[in-house]
Amino acid sequence: MPNVVKHIFAFSLFLCWSFALEAQHNPSVLPSLINDERKAIDDDDDTESLLRQKMFVKVFTSKHKIFVGEPVMATYQFYVDISLNDRPTVTKQPEFIGWSVKELNFEQGRNIESVHDVVYAVYTLRKVQLTPLQEGMLSLGKASINNLIEVLNPDNPFEPKKYNITVSNAEEVVEVNPLPEKNKPENFYGITGIFSISAAASGSKISVGENDNLVVTIKGSGNLDAITKPEISWPDNIEHFDGSDSQHLSQDIFPISGDRIFNIPFVGKKEGEVKIPPISLSFFNTSTKNYETISSDTISITFTRALAKRSIFNNVVNYDITNRRYLWIVPAIACTVALIGFISYKRNRKHSSKTMTATTSSTAPPVFAQPQPVYHVKYRTDFSRHLTELKTITDHKLFFTKAKDLLTGAVAERIDSTQYSEEVLLDQLKQRTYNAPVCNKVDALYEAFNLNLYAPFEIQSDLGFYFTELKDVVEELQAES
Repeated sequence: MPNVVKHIFAFSLFLCWSFALEAQHNPSVLPSLINDERKAIDDDDDTESLLRQKMFVKVFTSKHKIFVGEPVMATYQFYVDISLNDRPTVTKQPEFIGWSVKELNFEQGRNIESVHDVVYAVYTLRKVQLTPLQEGMLSLGKASINNLIEVLNPDNPFEPKKYNITVSNAEEVVEVNPLPEKNKPENFYGITGIFSISAAASGSKISVGENDNLVVTIKGSGNLDAITKPEISWPDNIEHFDGSDSQHLSQDIFPISGDRIFNIPFVGKKEGEVKIPPISLSFFNTSTKNYETISSDTISITFTRALAKRSIFNNVVNYDITNRRYLWIVPAIACTVALIGFISYKRNRKHSSKTMTATTSSTAPPVFAQPQPVYHVKYRTDFSRHLTELKTITDHKLFFTKAKDLLTGAVAERIDSTQYSEEVLLDQLKQRTYNAPVCNKVDALYEAFNLNLYAPFEIQSDLGFYFTELKDVVEELQAES
């Protein structure tokens, strides 16, 4: 009898030890398909099939039917049963073909969500604003997750079974329709969204020949990247110059909102009052589904008589008059300097006469010329041949593709760089040269070329104008080197 008690006691200890190990390791145990009992699954195929049902990737879109140029938000999320012991890893991000992409900010970390009475841990993988560049059924791509899951092994509780399971979102598409032709404004070039426009001069009353700036601000949400400098009807009395533009975006909300600011310097040619007419912008309002044209207010500027040159010296004259009582110091200082110079001259003459009598000849120390740097011949590309070839191209897309490559080559050779990124090249050009006009022209050309290449709609451009501008910039870059 005592032996039986001992055996029962030992068996109880073994069971307690087994349960403790299981609780410590905490492997996943799958529910049965027959009832709610939890048990380990022996068959690997059944286990993997069950595990695959407990996780999925889903993409959410703000709209499923939009117009060309109208932004849509896509959010990619991974759902996994909270009871699983898993380690997920993103193995593939979605690819976007036919879209312009901007990343949106989102909160990192895990959220809890119940779906059909199953509690899931939810992870946001990516959140983007997509702007379609073409019509048709455009795919949102696929995001893939590889999940390493550990499940209790009934044959060996010390070594749980491991499964690598990859899941992806189902194929999702968005229907993109062309913008309506009805009521389309003549100056419309593909801008969609909701915008406002304002314009103002830095000063409303300035002297002739002095610099002033016209600041045009376009605010709103939509495809701000595609907005170009608006057309301005400048009065004859104003001479304007190439300006700059800047963009400020907030990527915390959808649609992305912000502003685009154009700063254009100008000067007045003669006295008088002038008025800059309202500046307009046409766009397709994605909320009302109608075309709209907005305009700024009329800007009034008065040019006054240029400041006389002699007024510049008024302060100097006033200073001389008000400080006349101190002018006696000037001749006193001059007399003192002359006296010191005369005494020094006498002493040096006596010293030199003594030296001449003691020494019959002297040799001056040799003067060594500074070594001249070796002249290195820098290789220069003959861009005239490429320009001649470009001039014969009439295809819109091919022209701007070749023009952009030619500009990149000229900039890279100017700064001795092997880079091909226009952002990097432009930044290096600004750092290594002090020719701001050339840098501004290069920047403007890059922006114009990109707009013509990647805008939602083909823009009617004067190829001859861009050829002349590019030719001038290339020649200036080579002249600088």
